Amino acid sequence: MRLSVRNAYWLVTSLNWFAAVLPMPVMVLLAQSRGVTLAEVGLYMGVYALVVAALEVPSGAVADAMGRKRAYLLGGALTVVARLVYLAAFDLWAFVLFAALFGAARALTSGALEAWFVDALQAEDEGVDLQPALATAGSFQLAALALGTLGGGALPALFARLPEAGAVTPLAVPLLVSALLQVLVLALAAAVVVERRPAAAGSLSTAVSPLAVVALVRQAFVAVARAPRLRLLLAADVVVGAALAASENLWQPFFAALLPGDGAAVAAGGGTLALGAILGGSFAVGILGNLLATRLAAALGRRHALVAALFQLAQGAAFVLLALAGGFVAAAALFLGTYLARAALSSPHMALYNREVTADRRSVMLSVQSLASFAGAFVGSVALGPLAEAASIATAWAVAGAAVAATSLLYLRLDREARRERGAAYRGTKLSVVDDM
Repeated sequence: MRLSVRNAYWLVTSLNWFAAVLPMPVMVLLAQSRGVTLAEVGLYMGVYALVVAALEVPSGAVADAMGRKRAYLLGGALTVVARLVYLAAFDLWAFVLFAALFGAARALTSGALEAWFVDALQAEDEGVDLQPALATAGSFQLAALALGTLGGGALPALFARLPEAGAVTPLAVPLLVSALLQVLVLALAAAVVVERRPAAAGSLSTAVSPLAVVALVRQAFVAVARAPRLRLLLAADVVVGAALAASENLWQPFFAALLPGDGAAVAAGGGTLALGAILGGSFAVGILGNLLATRLAAALGRRHALVAALFQLAQGAAFVLLALAGGFVAAAALFLGTYLARAALSSPHMALYNREVTADRRSVMLSVQSLASFAGAFVGSVALGPLAEAASIATAWAVAGAAVAATSLLYLRLDREARRERGAAYRGTKLSVVDDM
């Protein structure tokens, strides 16, 4: 099967995300049904986070060295193994093994196909505008996330006649279906993703040698140290990661408190439909955000830094206004506004970031970016969570919003530098024409 670069990337990543999120609505419930406590869930998920953090950048270096397609296929195979381990897990140590395998898989696949996609587009057209292609990819992925979440929530009810004990129970069905779909996605990726490795690329054993990986990781951090623009973009990633963590960790108790009845009634089922509508709406407005970003970027002459600044300012303002909102409907609208602005920010931000990195180091540099977002999420969890506990969720969101809005200044600086460079290039062209005359 031969597809265009765009169609291959959009198809594989969308199906990958659909398969990946199928178990998400019930994974904790499945673990609890097997005797795992919430504290133990936190423990094995902490192991997952630590493995991702430890392997994120080295795995990006491996992807650059061994090939992005190989890294993705290896990570996908590990994902399937991890799913099967979870399916057979009945004690804490089995869940810890799942977390370690799943963390390694996540690190290997992180940014691998995106790096291939960007390089393949630039190989076709060196001056290609990455923003529309990345925005379209984001919209497909968000739609897949929404459908996968809905499907994963519906599957247990469809198989309600299965026994409640054993490996294959109604709650385990989404996990089993996810593993089977991941195998199909891997086969599809092997068929439609065509990667042309440089003739100078070494063998697989040489590429993944510890010395080669360490050298690539060191070069990645040296590149960041020597590139002020990369540092500005990574600083924005840290702040957005912190705000996203504050959003995801705190939204349920915030909105539960705004619903009629007390928190116990909501937890028992009252009002959960409204909470589900908010979660589903966050995916829908993300698609709208990508469309808005593409239209605005075209209207502003591909000034991606300016587009990013505007949406970052909008995201910060939505957070601050959300902190002041009193009613459920107004708060829900502003909360969805934060997701719309964050989704709209993504494609111009990634276009700027990919413009600053070279093709031979793209995977590892995308992993550095992922690590920055992960670090921000950690800061947001450990700093804004206690702030919400000591003061209020609204206070934590107001602080997050102010920080996000402040990072719009970073993008305005990048926009100013880009305009200065374009002006210098234009003046140089005019002088060249005059000299030729």
